[in-house]
Amino acid sequence: MASFAQTKDTISAKKDSLRFPISDRRGDRFTYQNRNPFDIKDTSFIKQKIEYDPKTNSYFIVEKIGNTIYRKPTSLTFEEYYALQNKLNEDAYFKERANALTLLNQKQKAPKLNVYNSLFDRIFGAKDGAKQDTGKNGKKNALNIDIKPQGSVDIMAGYQGQKTLNPTLPEAARKNGGFDFNMNTNFNVNANIGDKLKLPISYNTLANFDYLNQLKLDYKGKDDEIIKSIEAGNMSWQSKGTLIPSSQNLFGLKTQLQFGKLFLTGAIATQRSQRQSQTLKGGASSTTFQKKLDDYEENRHFLMGQYFRNNFNTTMAKLPFVNSQVQVQRIEVWVTNRTGATTDARDIVGLMDLGENQPYNPANQSLTTNTLPANGANNLYSFLTSDPNNRNPSQINSRLLARGLTPVNDYEKTFARKLNTNEYFFNPQAGFLSLSGQLQPDEVLAVAYQYTNNGRVYQVGEFSQDVALDTNKNTSGVQKVLFLKLLKATSARTILPIWKLMMKNVYSLDVFGLSKDGFQLNVLYQEPSGGLKRYLPEAAPSVDGKSLLNVLGLDRLNSRNDPQPDGIYDYVEGFTVLSQQGKIVFPVLEPFGSDLARLAFTGFPALQQKYVYQQLYDSIKAIAQTYANLDRFVMQGQAKGSGGSEIYLGASNIPQGSVKVSAGGQNLIEGVDFSIDYNLGTVRILNQAILNSGVPVNVSYENNAQFGLQQRGFLGLRAEYIANKKLQFGASMVRLNERPFFTKVNIGEDPI
Repeated sequence: MASFAQTKDTISAKKDSLRFPISDRRGDRFTYQNRNPFDIKDTSFIKQKIEYDPKTNSYFIVEKIGNTIYRKPTSLTFEEYYALQNKLNEDAYFKERANALTLLNQKQKAPKLNVYNSLFDRIFGAKDGAKQDTGKNGKKNALNIDIKPQGSVDIMAGYQGQKTLNPTLPEAARKNGGFDFNMNTNFNVNANIGDKLKLPISYNTLANFDYLNQLKLDYKGKDDEIIKSIEAGNMSWQSKGTLIPSSQNLFGLKTQLQFGKLFLTGAIATQRSQRQSQTLKGGASSTTFQKKLDDYEENRHFLMGQYFRNNFNTTMAKLPFVNSQVQVQRIEVWVTNRTGATTDARDIVGLMDLGENQPYNPANQSLTTNTLPANGANNLYSFLTSDPNNRNPSQINSRLLARGLTPVNDYEKTFARKLNTNEYFFNPQAGFLSLSGQLQPDEVLAVAYQYTNNGRVYQVGEFSQDVALDTNKNTSGVQKVLFLKLLKATSARTILPIWKLMMKNVYSLDVFGLSKDGFQLNVLYQEPSGGLKRYLPEAAPSVDGKSLLNVLGLDRLNSRNDPQPDGIYDYVEGFTVLSQQGKIVFPVLEPFGSDLARLAFTGFPALQQKYVYQQLYDSIKAIAQTYANLDRFVMQGQAKGSGGSEIYLGASNIPQGSVKVSAGGQNLIEGVDFSIDYNLGTVRILNQAILNSGVPVNVSYENNAQFGLQQRGFLGLRAEYIANKKLQFGASMVRLNERPFFTKVNIGEDPI
């Protein structure tokens, strides 16, 4: 570095005219002694640095504006520079101590939280490329906070009003309305604090299942820290042994600590699923089952009218002979359009009294004594088709209200989609409909069907191609409303006739593709003492000692379908068994209610009160389950699938990673030995050698069917000592407790 030359200042300064003159300093800010403390500080354009000159072994304090020297540099020897540096460090130290004492002595209404880099990084970790934030003191603090929100909020607002031109109503009651607001939220948040803490959050108000909403706090420690991990919210428990299974769907707190070679893991949570298992034997899935009476499938199986309900028992009484002259030739099934389908979708109106000879609403008058269902059975359909404006989606509500019909009770208007033929099964003679998937409680189901009876053709409802687009020039291109027979409304009301159209005598065995070979089913009565009997302890003399299968009409035939009971469930495809769906159907509508009273306790009212479970059919399932003293019948048996390499688990939306497959005690590898469809709940065996060997394949999984209903407390502890890479010791302890639905618990359903 070149030495700085000392030149004489030849420019004379004018006398300052200020009353209190401000004089510029003539040296550097460290050694200049005569500086006025009230003078203005240097601007940010002036850059000051200390440079070392090896030739003179001196230090120079240089001040520049750009590349131009602003003030005369100050020269310091090594001793002077060392003394100056010590003085600056000493001043900074005492200033910091003085500030600390000041903060301790003063009172603050709103104390400040100072986060320093070293403390923040130690807790949450330093993240490369983190955003730098400059505080008031001019120091940069790496906050290391990264939040990435994604999603949407849909707000639908409007006004809904109606005017009823009914002269029988008061003037004030003819017009009513109000504001209608609806808001849906769907968002995902990925938040990172440093490189240790992550907060993945997802929430959707329209999620079909509550467990799809995820909330989690995930903290991962460094290799040299005691706290290895902390998880809160949605988490899982992994077990390395086969005696204690893992659990995927937990909500609670879990932490892992490390003390040298010892790892300790603890968790306390609520378990939101139930573990179940199935077995595949000889290429066919085989399972044993036990069903309670209230395990019937609700919102899935329906009769297509009151006529079919009134004649169901008669139709099924002499199987395999079907005692019915009705043959359904054509059917269309419509459900609420929740999938957003654009094809085969339109506005529909489902009407409860459509096609009924004895309508429920007195506004609909019967027109015939013929009990067969038809559009002309009452005057409702003629009213609907008499005015073309009834086809207008914006006017039909007001017109039905003016007629005296009530929404939900008498009709439902919705935007629906037509189901494909592979989405349902219907029995053309018994007149019942079985859907492939369960409907949500607020979904609408309506049908149109055409049938023959003694050579004559009858129709209920309207088919989609029969009602084309509107040809009116003012509303050209608008689809007209379709009038259908309502089977299910948005609310279950047990006092209405439509409640009786939902079948409560269909049970799922959780086996896909039932096989008649090896099928066994017994109906048993459970004594208060816990014993199981195949017959009723008390009954009318005509059925005393007979098996419950025989009493309920489930055992009338032998293996050759001759009318001779053999003690085995009568396997009649399409009537008592729906093999592809894995369902069984009782040949009477209320097998443990009014039909049991008629078949086993006629003339014995005291026994009817003791054994008949009529509340199961007259109330919603939650209310019926409170009558634990009557819920004493169980169905037990064994069922086998139709064979093949696929196992249907009988559950959908299975938690990821919860499926464990083993063959002969050896765990199989996902993607190599088997594949899983978590949404449909199917497992396919890929390793053909396992199927050919005939070794039983066991599949265990977690079922979310009881999510939000069954409360289970989970407590888990695990200690693991890793001696070396090839030797480790571990011990686990898990405690699971269960809280029942009600204070009264059925025998055999005691909580864990």
